[in-house]
Amino acid sequence: MASKAILLAAAVVGAACMLGAADAKLGRLVITGVVPCNTGSLIDIATSPAFPNADVELRCAGKLVAGATTNSNGSFAMEADLTSALAALIGGCKLVVDTPLIKCNADLPAVGSLVSYLQGPLTRLLGGIFRLFPAGFSFHAH
Repeated sequence: MASKAILLAAAVVGAACMLGAADAKLGRLVITGVVPCNTGSLIDIATSPAFPNADVELRCAGKLVAGATTNSNGSFAMEADLTSALAALIGGCKLVVDTPLIKCNADLPAVGSLVSYLQGPLTRLLGGIFRLFPAGFSFHAH
């Protein structure tokens, strides 16, 4: 797994070099998904209610890179400059929802976070949009 990450990182850096100094940015990272209102591991969004008005953050290497708020259907979309979110391609980013679950269901915990890593096809490496989505949210109690 580590060798794949190194090869991918090398390919992305190589692509940046080919773009030249005038186009130093690698492209855009677009993340879309639905946040569930539930606890558990790898929560199934098909069988869980949606979490409206939840704040979703993209954190890479511990730093906030982008954010969005879910709509009434629990859906969100966010964008980040791929240069600042390069860690997303090698698994160094995660989506975090710190909005308390009690806000979408009074029977759920008031403390804890929903966390998901990212997944998606790594296509359009040169000059494009990388589209990723949650691999599956899991509840983490604090």
